[in-house]
Amino acid sequence: MDKAIQLFKEFLIDREEKILINILDSIDDYQPEAFIKLTSQTKLNLYKEQLRELIHLLESHLIGESDDEKIKVWGKWLSEEKVRLGLSLSQSIQHFNSIRSALWEELSEMADKNKTLNAGESLRVGNLINEFIDGLILIFTNSYTGQANKRLRAQQEVIDELSTPVISIVDGVAVLPIIGDIDTHRARILMEHTLKETKDNEVDCLIIDLSGVFIVDTMVAQELFKIIDSLKLTGVDVNLTGMRPELAHSVVTLGINFENVKMYNNLGQALKAFGIVRK
Repeated sequence: MDKAIQLFKEFLIDREEKILINILDSIDDYQPEAFIKLTSQTKLNLYKEQLRELIHLLESHLIGESDDEKIKVWGKWLSEEKVRLGLSLSQSIQHFNSIRSALWEELSEMADKNKTLNAGESLRVGNLINEFIDGLILIFTNSYTGQANKRLRAQQEVIDELSTPVISIVDGVAVLPIIGDIDTHRARILMEHTLKETKDNEVDCLIIDLSGVFIVDTMVAQELFKIIDSLKLTGVDVNLTGMRPELAHSVVTLGINFENVKMYNNLGQALKAFGIVRK
């Protein structure tokens, strides 16, 4: 084995705790907010164990015994933790730079204490450090992106669920308040969720309240018609309330026929028509 590599491996083993402290101090200096997230409560010991495992993986890499599977597992483990803590990708990659700097400082100190090593030998060790850290960053980035996208999809599903509430009023009667813009994605979610909810809750009559829809174009009117038409095909009686003048204009311009849909000026008027009044 190369003498410089052997010396550096032994150096890492002997100074493991000091290296961990140097890495944590570097993160604290340059990213104090991230440091708090990483080390608050019981997280400090967990993060130190993650870094300790990283050093052990580097030791194996130095002597040509790199375990790719363990490195992938480590990268996935770390990425899950970073996503859970809400750390951005750029913040996380900066941590790798702190690790790289700490390792190069150790290499520099080792070289100072071993005058028999020449610059070329030290540089070979430095190249191995960079190769290892660069490979980890690539593995981590891919895993982090996958984890973040998975979390975003889960959050989007919750948002979609909350943005299409079918609220039961009395047996067989429910209200669907639509608030905000309707784009193609939301129109699809509205269609799927409303059809499912009206079936599951045995809704015979659905009151769609449009008073919260402010931006209207021909696409909105067309999608609204598709939703109403689909509900009617399943046997649900659809009633509309709160249709704004802009939406009414789009409906007329498109020639969409709402003759068989009951219209009410506001939600209170529609509920009153069904005998639901405030006492």
